[in-house]
Amino acid sequence: MTSKIEFLAQLPIFEALDDEELWSLASICTEYAYEDGAVIAYQRDVADSMVIVRSGRLFARAVDERGIVRDTQAYLPLDCFGDVWMFAQTAHPATVKATGPGQAIIIKGSDFLQFLGRNRNALAKLEPLIDETDQVVSGLSLEAWEESQKSQLKADRRSASVSLLPDELLEFQARRSRWYLMLQVVVPSLGLLLGPLGLYLLLGGASEGIASSAARWILPLIAALFFGLWLFIRVLDWNNDYFVITNKHLTHHEFRLRSFSTTVNKIPIDQIQSVEVERPTFIAQMFDFGTARITTSAQARSVLFDNIDDPRRVEATLNTLRQRVKALDAGRAQATMRQSIESHFNVQDNVHVADDLDDEDDYYEYEQDDGASFPDLWREFRDRYRWRVEANGVITYRKHFFVLLREIAWPAGIGLALALVATFMARSSKMSFGQLVGIFLVLYTIDLSWLIWRIEDWRNDTFQLTDTYVIDIDRKPFGFGESRKLAELSNVQNVNSDRPNFLATIFNFGNVVVETAGATSDITFENVSHPNLVQSDVFKRRDQFRQRQLMKDGEHRRKEYSVLLDVYQQAREQGRIPRRTPPSE
Repeated sequence: MTSKIEFLAQLPIFEALDDEELWSLASICTEYAYEDGAVIAYQRDVADSMVIVRSGRLFARAVDERGIVRDTQAYLPLDCFGDVWMFAQTAHPATVKATGPGQAIIIKGSDFLQFLGRNRNALAKLEPLIDETDQVVSGLSLEAWEESQKSQLKADRRSASVSLLPDELLEFQARRSRWYLMLQVVVPSLGLLLGPLGLYLLLGGASEGIASSAARWILPLIAALFFGLWLFIRVLDWNNDYFVITNKHLTHHEFRLRSFSTTVNKIPIDQIQSVEVERPTFIAQMFDFGTARITTSAQARSVLFDNIDDPRRVEATLNTLRQRVKALDAGRAQATMRQSIESHFNVQDNVHVADDLDDEDDYYEYEQDDGASFPDLWREFRDRYRWRVEANGVITYRKHFFVLLREIAWPAGIGLALALVATFMARSSKMSFGQLVGIFLVLYTIDLSWLIWRIEDWRNDTFQLTDTYVIDIDRKPFGFGESRKLAELSNVQNVNSDRPNFLATIFNFGNVVVETAGATSDITFENVSHPNLVQSDVFKRRDQFRQRQLMKDGEHRRKEYSVLLDVYQQAREQGRIPRRTPPSE
């Protein structure tokens, strides 16, 4: 049998990849052997992987709610299906069974996205090639290619600045309407066109002289600069406000030019309760722009996607995503229930990981880091002061380095002043050298102690994100005291990030506010670097925690259902359960 890499190279979907990319792709492929009648996928389970038939034959059958077969499809060796599911999870449209023994390769969507992240040129090589009959002859399917363009690999500047998670897909993005912008710039534009000209003509009739001649040119120029600056501010403010909807969150990015600050409000899709569309004015009706008002369970106020073109697209997108979330939740529950029942009855699995004859260690040849490693002492020092450190499942954040510079400004400045005074006194003072050294040694010791205290105080004020908690730690240097404030991730309802001023926006630091339920107050990560990334980290850990919690909460209930089915089957086999419906004639 050909190796896994050689087999992948035969597939039209991957034929454009080079050898290195094929090796990397093979490392994320899992090969399964199946027996006759084995079920590869159940209808309505979560579909998040692509299946490639290596040998044997698979048969897909879709049935409706009444059990009537609506669609069938056979898959032979070298056939594949589900490439779109690697980018966008959905529910399996059909049950896929084996009609004989064989082998299949399955590529998980999350692994494939990581593969594309490591091999940045690979996605372009997967673009569909269409022949004269409008059939795709190589590359991804048209549906998969369309979904791939929504991933963070193809995200533009707007979406990238809100820190998408690896498996997030862009479903909608927009700025406020250009018609809205035109209404905002009409006054400064008219002022720019008519103001300088009007002043020039008005001053033309003034008495002649050097002063009046200069004013005839200077005042219109000042007016042009004023209205031009006003117009620039309006356009800049419009350009930096936008709205993004992904398959996981909706995000409102608001830039306030007066304070040069930025606020990012991100809300999980599962928190959305309703969507209302408003086009309140005649102009909004005429040019089809308005506001989508989104009510959430996470906060009392509504979230507004205001003054955007075709606001009904927001409503349609969110309704589609909400339906998809419900379908995926139902699929996960169905799969988990089945696994619980099969485990209780010790059902033998007729699909198992195949013995791979390839040298799997070679698959990671291209993924090893050939860079020079840091010495242990340097690594410890770097992690001691780095703004974000992840170790043993705990992410630790520190305040931005700019905050440290602000904290040490006084002791550093005093140290510099002492150095200048010491130099001056050494040249002009009648004090002996030993006396000067003694005095300034004491002063420098005090100042250095102050400096070290400030540095350690900055280092010890940390924010931590574990698998269970969000923690705000305020620790005094050298063990002089500590206070902690924590909230369980299950209580996290919303996370907002804010860059409150000019310096914060320029150097990309700010506050992350974690809104909680059932806690005494919210938790704020103050002056952290890359607040949008911290915001995404919290949402990622929150989603993972809730998934674990749902599985844990449902485990006991599923065991009870399995026992109930077991008892029912025993009673049925013993004939102790009477018939509930009359027999058919």
